Amino acid sequence: MKAAGISMPMFFFGTLMDADVLALVLGHSLDAVRTEPALVRGVRRVHVAGRSYPMLRPHPGGRVEGHLVGGLTPLDRARLAYYEGWEYDVGTIAAIDSAGRMVTAGIYVCPPQIQADERVWRLDRWQSVHKSVYLPRLRLLMDGFDPAATGNDGAKRPPMAPGAMRGRRSAG
Repeated sequence: MKAAGISMPMFFFGTLMDADVLALVLGHSLDAVRTEPALVRGVRRVHVAGRSYPMLRPHPGGRVEGHLVGGLTPLDRARLAYYEGWEYDVGTIAAIDSAGRMVTAGIYVCPPQIQADERVWRLDRWQSVHKSVYLPRLRLLMDGFDPAATGNDGAKRPPMAPGAMRGRRSAG
């Protein structure tokens, strides 16, 4: 999977579709970014095993709706990498934008050692069940972001970082 370019929009399919979460992660209002509905084909959105947030799994005929977000700065991307931590790598995917055009977008995907729970993940369910507990933890997590110590990968947090909410790694 290719790495996403700095000017490339990002496709968000999970908690980052929530405006409050995205604003906390970026550390500013969303006025400076462009957000539009988009979708990707050939995948389905499921839970990371034991967690309240999702990952994508290949699925013939699958379709996942999400958000295409453009106008992200290098600092925004470093904060996103910090938020995603070790459980997600950035790559690229073909997304269909709101005008029906195919767009190459960056995307955070789980590496093979992260286990999936095959339950379908839904944003509305996450918002009603988990969001109120998640936001204060997210504030604490993002308070630990140090732009002076980052680099292009956002100084990815180690697996046991304070405030981290992690998925299980597979045994193999």
